[in-house]
Amino acid sequence: MFKGLGNLGNLAGLVGSFQELPGKMQELNERMKSESVTATSGCQRVEVVMNGVGHVQSVRIDPEFVGAELEEAVLEATNAAGAAAKQMYADAISNMVSEMNLNVPGIDGMLASLTGSK
Repeated sequence: MFKGLGNLGNLAGLVGSFQELPGKMQELNERMKSESVTATSGCQRVEVVMNGVGHVQSVRIDPEFVGAELEEAVLEATNAAGAAAKQMYADAISNMVSEMNLNVPGIDGMLASLTGSK
């Protein structure tokens, strides 16, 4: 009777997974708030720690480092930490979607645009 309907039998499971998605995203966001990344400027004199949702948690600056080079190093370390935080978040989303067996068309492209790698 239902021959030729393809994967409609999996539809109920897919709908169930999508219904779980908001709760899973909230859990993921809470976890990302407690995880952190650390990035250092190219000169190694500025270090920025940022959590997984992009909030700066700390900045360490060599006390003898001053001037325009300091400003550039802070920018560099902050941008590197931001990129690392975005990548950590995108990886966590990708893992969550995979664990839920959700085949979301275009998810790779969306995550790539989130991290700026596309």
